[in-house]
This record gives sequence, C-alpha cells and structure tokens, in this order.
Amino acid sequence: MFILRQIRSTAVSEPDKLALAADGRPLAYGGFWRLIEARRRLLAAQLPARGVVVISIDSMADAWILSLAARSLGLDAGVVREAEQVALFTDLEIAGVITLASEARPAVALPAGVKHLVLASVFDEPLDTRGPLPPLPDPLGAGGQVMLTSGTTGRSKRVLSIRGNLQDMMDDYAAGYVELGERFRQHGPDTVLNILGMGLWTGAGHSRPLFVWSLGGAVVMHAAANVERTFTWPGITHTLATPGYLTALMGLPEGAFPYLPEMQLMVVSGSLSPALARATRRRLTPRILVNLSATETGAWARTLIETDEDLRWYRLDPRRSVEVVDDAGNPLAPGELGRVRVDLQESRINGYIGDPETTAAFFSDGWFYPGDLGVLDGKGRLALYGRSTDIVHIRGNKHPAEPWEHAIQEALGCEGVCVLSGSWGSEEEELHLFIESRRPITPEALTAAVQATLSGFPGVHVHLVETLPRTPGGKLKRIELAQGLHQGSPPASRPATEA
Repeated sequence: MFILRQIRSTAVSEPDKLALAADGRPLAYGGFWRLIEARRRLLAAQLPARGVVVISIDSMADAWILSLAARSLGLDAGVVREAEQVALFTDLEIAGVITLASEARPAVALPAGVKHLVLASVFDEPLDTRGPLPPLPDPLGAGGQVMLTSGTTGRSKRVLSIRGNLQDMMDDYAAGYVELGERFRQHGPDTVLNILGMGLWTGAGHSRPLFVWSLGGAVVMHAAANVERTFTWPGITHTLATPGYLTALMGLPEGAFPYLPEMQLMVVSGSLSPALARATRRRLTPRILVNLSATETGAWARTLIETDEDLRWYRLDPRRSVEVVDDAGNPLAPGELGRVRVDLQESRINGYIGDPETTAAFFSDGWFYPGDLGVLDGKGRLALYGRSTDIVHIRGNKHPAEPWEHAIQEALGCEGVCVLSGSWGSEEEELHLFIESRRPITPEALTAAVQATLSGFPGVHVHLVETLPRTPGGKLKRIELAQGLHQGSPPASRPATEA
C-alpha cells in the first residue's frame, strides 16, 4: 500500500513530527507507525486471512490505525458509526468485528463463527518507542475500504474504495480542478488538516487524511463536543466541514474560536446560505471553497465563495463530464432544469455492494445519478435546485421525505403529500410542502400538522393543490413540481379554509 510506505518513510525521517491529533491527543509519526504495525500483528494472529473487518468504534485515531493495519494484511475494512450498522455487513464474509473496551456499545448479534475483538484504545496503552522502527511487512497487502453512503436513498449503502496501490488516487487529487491537491501541496508536509466529524465511512473523511499523510502532513480529528477547540490547534492550514457543523459553530458566542484568515475552509455535503457564508467569512476565514462531490464519484465541481452568486453556481471540473438530462436521459439545453448525472471515468466505484436494484437505479451506462436537480449555464457552471429523489437535503443533512409525507397525510386525511427542499428565489434552503386534498383543510389543522412534523426547519412553504402530478403507476413526479418552482409557476395553490 502506497500510503503505508509514505507513513513509514516520514516516521523514519521525522519520527517526532505530528501525524494526527484526536480529540486533543497528539500522536507523532513514529508512534503512528509503531501502532499500525502492532495492530497488524494482533489482527494477523486473531483473525482469518480474508474477509471484511468491521470496526465499530467512535475513536477516529483507533479506527484509522485498525483500518490501515487490516488493509495491510489484504483484508477489507469497514468503519461504522453505530453498532446497529454492523448488520449492514452480515451478508458479506466477515473476518471479525472490533470494538473498544472504553466505549459503551449495545450488543449486536453476529453471524455464527464471527470473532468479536474487544481492544483497548491506543491511548489507553503505553507506547513502547524502544528499538528501531518496525520494517514494512512482507508481503504488504492491499485491502480496500468499505464506505457507507446514504445520499441517493437516505439509507446506508456500501461502496468499496480502490484496492491496491493508492498512487493513482493521490495523482488524481494532485491534478484535480477542485484544487484539493494544489492547495495541499502549497503547504506540503506543513499541511495541518482539521476534520470536523467526518469519519472513514465517508468519501471525504477517507480520502483527505490519506492525501495529507502522503505529503507528511498532520490531521486533526474531532468527533466529540466543543468542536470550536480544534481551531486552537497550532498551524491549521485547512478545515473540512459540513454546513451543519458550520451552523453550530456560528451559533456560538463571539470569540469562542479564533479568526484564521489564511486557513482554507473546504465545505462538503451541502451548500451554504448567504447568511452562513457571510458569518463564516467574518468570524472564521474569508477563504471558503465549496465542493460538489459524492462518495460514489469523488469531487466533480467546486466554487470559491467570493460573492453571493458563487453560492448558487458551481464550476465544473473540466476533466469530468457532467450533464443535465430529462427522465429519458436526453441532455437538456442550458437553463433547463433536469436530473444531474456525472461520468464514472474518474471513479473506481460502479455500484453498491450487494444491492443490484439500487445500483441499477443510480448507475447507468457509465453515469452516476446523484439524485440532484440542476441547471447548466452553458459556461461550465451548474446550479442545483433540490432533489429528484425522495430525499430532503437541508444544511448538509439528508432526510427521507417519505416518513414526513406519510405523517402529514395521516394527520390531515388528505390524498397526497410531497416535500421538496431547495432555495428557489431565497437566500436560505427551504422546504416546500405540497398537499393534495379534496376536502377543506383548516388553518389550525394545517399549522398543527406542519409543526408536529417539520418544526425546526427554515422556510416551510405550503401549497394546497387540487392534484399532484403522478406517473401512470402512481409515483409522484417530483421533478415536475421542482420545475414549476424553478420557473416561478408552481401548481396553483388555494388557501386553507374553515371547515
């Protein structure tokens, strides 16, 4: 594995150089390599030589060390946030499940014969730094990383990262138009990447640390409360965050975290509202880069936030083919709203593990359909307008719309409900609630249903309509409703009335 060779190389040349800091606890490259090798020996003695090692722990330092150790043995590794997610792997060949003795995890039924290892955290054991650094194992395996993604359907699905030599992936980042490689290489081994909350189960949380370690840089990881403390770590050059984390950060009192004007903030998993972007520029850093990406494809567009218009339009990576198409897959002209699709030429993922039905729905003829609705401007830019699937995307968080729709439909006794998210004509992301009802709905009943189901979301707009557009099979035409919002002509709404 390329990355293990790079980590050990830095450990030899600069053993005391910071490799990672997890929730305020530092670990130098020398110790990082010793712990990877120690865990590799432990796993080799305890687990079979094939299958997936499921790592069910919260500590990101332990997760990374165990993942790299397992992959060096030729095993695949999968990290889960919740104990229940171990069940996502039970149809695969599981080599073992690992938890930490210091972390309380609910018991999970494991398939017969699967070994459960309960280990101490690397920070709870004394680190033996005597003697020379352990050599690279021979042979050096090249297992993959099983990541979890929920963007297309709202439920966790599995994808396997590239196996073998990671040099190709590093080269992709170095040349990437999204400027990830270029910006990291500007700092080289002095790069200090601060990651807020994203673990190995995500595309960004998996790839960015690998790239930084390939340069000999450091990664600051924080999964606990008080994330503002990570910004006091010396020398942070980059921060990776979601809009949700930034919203929480900007909700803190003035002075809760330092202003870092030279730091590059990279935003993933959602767009920023103008208000959030303005607050972030004023209080944290003026250097904001929003990436458009998916675990399935990697990054394929970005925007440097300098004006409010930049929050709407993403500049497409010229190495990637990105199209906006109709339901039949025909490319649409600039200005027309349709489904976004991204080519898979730069991706080494072509489907979901063990889920051919969902794979067929979102992967087709060399394209991936992330579930977004968008408009091209004919100048290499793309604007997003909500979702074509029944997933609502608010501040980087993904919510299945169906439970909300069923709850409101049941509360009102109406014929149909559709929930869409987007920012049509507004600075903020907002929800649009379409209600089909043949009988009158009182304002009181409507308010009660919305507050009980959608409270806490900004800008809920209600449309009472005679009929919702449906396919011959009865499926809601979400794209048709979104096109109406985009064109400023949603279905005619009637007011709520007295019973």
